[in-house]
Amino acid sequence: MLRIRFDGAAEEILGSPESALGDLTGLFVAPDGFEGWDDGGGDARRESIDRPSNHGEFDLPVYHGARVFSIDGWALATTDEELAHLRSIVTGIGATGDRVKVTVEHQGQTLWAYARRALRTTFRDSGIRHGLRRARFVMQFSAADPRKYGEVRDVPAGTPAAHRGNFPAMPLLMVGAGSGGYTVTGPNGRVVVVVTAPAAAHYIDFATGGLYTAAGVRQVGAITTYQPWSIPAGLPGVTASINGSRTLTQRVTDTFI
Repeated sequence: MLRIRFDGAAEEILGSPESALGDLTGLFVAPDGFEGWDDGGGDARRESIDRPSNHGEFDLPVYHGARVFSIDGWALATTDEELAHLRSIVTGIGATGDRVKVTVEHQGQTLWAYARRALRTTFRDSGIRHGLRRARFVMQFSAADPRKYGEVRDVPAGTPAAHRGNFPAMPLLMVGAGSGGYTVTGPNGRVVVVVTAPAAAHYIDFATGGLYTAAGVRQVGAITTYQPWSIPAGLPGVTASINGSRTLTQRVTDTFI
């Protein structure tokens, strides 16, 4: 089963009319019409620096570019008014240029990513007026972060945090209320030293860097030593601890490429 949802959109896009439980109207992906989502991330991005007076190049890291995916599908309706309504939904998705959350259910997995519309969406009425009204639409999106995310797990301090994805995950450190600064110790002696921590609960986001209040306000200058870590896919997981009386939870999201 294939099911694609966009936050804020009134309709979801299904893999086939049979997925609609007998209702043959709505938005559907054409055969082989969903491309770029199940590929292994965006195009490779690398620097090439020749080795002076020697063979080959320096061995530098290779990174993933943005994930670009497209949806080629059909809009099916019983009336002209319903077809016009579907057109408004399709052409309105991502029209403001803001990023939208895209959630895809496919082959037993539910994964999501944030993306922006990459090209002008097209919606072409077939002109058929006997039986179902039909229109072909094409949408393309670009996810600056090529990773896809799934289930979220909260793991207390002292317990190995692991996830079921296939790519390193960046944890969110959820720190409980308390007084004074503290030190979080992670794998291989890596530490995060906080000198001016809010008394209320807050978090440290390794994906974006920095310490934030529960309301999402960044606290500048709160951290003096910052040695973040990632959590590899699968077991055994990564353990973290915190000194003092505050509680610590590693929030880990299944991460895929």
